Amino acid sequence: MKVVHLNTSDTGGAAMAAINLHLAFLDQGVGSHLLTLNRTRTDLPGHAAVEPFLLRGTPIRDRLLYKARRALELSGLVDDRSNTPFNRNLRSDPGGLEIFTLPYSWFDVLQHPLVQQADLVHLHWVGYGMIDHRHFFGQCTKPIVWTMHDMNPFTAGSHHTDGDLGFREGPDRSPQLRQPHKAAQYWNYKHAAVEPLPQTRLKLVAPSQWLAAHAESSAMFRGRPVAVIPNGFDTAVFRQQDRAAAREALGLPRNDAVILFNAQDVDNPRKGMPLLLEALQGNGLGHARLLCIGSPGKLAGTDRSIHFTGQLNDTATIARCYAAADLFVLPSLAENLPNTVAEAHLCGIPVVAFRVGGIPEQVHAGNGLLAEPRNVAELSHAIAKALSTSWNNAAIATEAAARYDRRTVAQAYRTLYTS
Repeated sequence: MKVVHLNTSDTGGAAMAAINLHLAFLDQGVGSHLLTLNRTRTDLPGHAAVEPFLLRGTPIRDRLLYKARRALELSGLVDDRSNTPFNRNLRSDPGGLEIFTLPYSWFDVLQHPLVQQADLVHLHWVGYGMIDHRHFFGQCTKPIVWTMHDMNPFTAGSHHTDGDLGFREGPDRSPQLRQPHKAAQYWNYKHAAVEPLPQTRLKLVAPSQWLAAHAESSAMFRGRPVAVIPNGFDTAVFRQQDRAAAREALGLPRNDAVILFNAQDVDNPRKGMPLLLEALQGNGLGHARLLCIGSPGKLAGTDRSIHFTGQLNDTATIARCYAAADLFVLPSLAENLPNTVAEAHLCGIPVVAFRVGGIPEQVHAGNGLLAEPRNVAELSHAIAKALSTSWNNAAIATEAAARYDRRTVAQAYRTLYTS
């Protein structure tokens, strides 16, 4: 069987899930390819970029047509279907809201040779114009598996709905839009695309029971079953390691309490960094050192007790950061089944997090503690309690490996493909 994985980018959580599945397939002898719109990596076998202007073999003509269409969109003469933050239909000041992506694309990914040669197309995170919903689902003649990494597949365009359950009846509230009625336009475009496809042609997957339940209750996918398969990881990299050696490699004090925070964008309000900093001021936690993976953003230079690593793409270095920590804290206000929690557990590190999304499916009394969302006092108490608890780090790592090993996850997908 030949499988092609489609993901808009080769970085980020969904990308890592797609990459790990792709690599596990290759190890198991499956003909697998990864196709991304944005390509920053050259180290992955079987990885190609879409290169939209080359798809039809007329790059000059297609580039001119794209520029002409974009000029009409910017002038307001035609509806703006661009997947950029500058889309005329999106609010210029999103006010901390999650991104909103439209169900359109200006190129046809079905024309790519890897898609044409595949026996099955596996969609992952395909926002920002990777696919045009109506054209892709209407014209693709191959079986499709869609792993939903957030809520976007069954909303008008939101990737998180902040508790709005409007997607059960139709479009969500979509506060990112200047004109709320546009949500119905986008939702109907998506629904008309997927509704005719039988379950044998379109199989849905969610990493968490939480997201699967929302998808199955949505008006977009009502009546369609959703398989639950967690994201997979390389357990040769994410594993328990010597803490002292990890701290020495990172230049961290050997005896300090070290708390790890990991977010691609530290300034993203959903990741909850301000709540974590507030929590660390209570319960005598001022002695704890905060190790932060990700761009420091506005926090750069504000607190000398924070050790910023900057953006990290090397998984071995990321795993070393987990190994150096006593505790991983994820104060996110919205999550699916976060990779960071799985990575921490694979490295034998307990987790403190808010009780949101699929996190309660990952964290239990044997590997961490949960606090109620936005409750800073409860978060602070949970951190203090976790730091004073003697955890069975080896058991945490063993349990996580049984669940998240990418070889096991790949086998689960191979079974789904042929079911």
